[in-house]
Amino acid sequence: MSAHRQESLFTMSALNGLLAIRRYSMVHPDIHLSEVVTAVRRVSVDNAHHNYEAALVLHGLTAQTGGLDADISAFYRRIITILVKELNPWWIRLSPSGRDRVKAALSVNEAQCFDAAALFLHPPSPEILKWWDELAHEVRAKDDAKHLEQGRAAEQLTMEYEIKRLAALGISNSPRWISIDDNSAGYDVHSYNKGPVEPVAKLIEVKSTVRQPGEIYITRNEWETALDMAPNYYFHIWTLPEKHLTELTPADIEPSMPVNRGNGSWQVAKVALW
Repeated sequence: MSAHRQESLFTMSALNGLLAIRRYSMVHPDIHLSEVVTAVRRVSVDNAHHNYEAALVLHGLTAQTGGLDADISAFYRRIITILVKELNPWWIRLSPSGRDRVKAALSVNEAQCFDAAALFLHPPSPEILKWWDELAHEVRAKDDAKHLEQGRAAEQLTMEYEIKRLAALGISNSPRWISIDDNSAGYDVHSYNKGPVEPVAKLIEVKSTVRQPGEIYITRNEWETALDMAPNYYFHIWTLPEKHLTELTPADIEPSMPVNRGNGSWQVAKVALW
């Protein structure tokens, strides 16, 4: 769907055209849709100039939603909900940060649609609150899935890197992908380094970053495991999509780590790297 087509759908002209079509069709269910628009334009001067091309597209996208609500703002909300899922506008990513952030990012036409749907009602009704919470939840779920995919890709890179490294060192042991079976171990990959006699454990926590400058998040469990297992613990930090590896020890990161104070204890730390 072209950007121009998307913009034409998210307008009050399209929403009101759809409303006129649905109202007329409820009273005249036997009239074919192709004739409804012509009839609506003739019956009402107020409905003559809506964007019916866009309204018919909306009708097709939302045909499964049924008829009209007693509350027209609720009808608009149902249509906007489907539009958001269909068009995936960039500003939905702001929804976890609150309504004001979304409102500031909307175009004039989009903001008019949101106002008509009472989505900026203050204070919000339970229905409005639920609408925003569900939108934010979907965005967070998509972000979580994206982060998981990125994290798994970085772990795969570490597995490939360690297989090659062990072969070059002449170590016959194979690395184990721990986080696949136990995500609470405090590290993701169990590999090996050369020891005085036998290979010794190399425990690797894998991180990834796509930001510049790079930053990672370290949980308290990961950090406590790192301190307990040092000097056998390492951080693999992959910069994506370049697939650039930085290997750090707990000693490298310790100056940037927080400390507990009083009755407070930290759970997750963000560490800027370079």
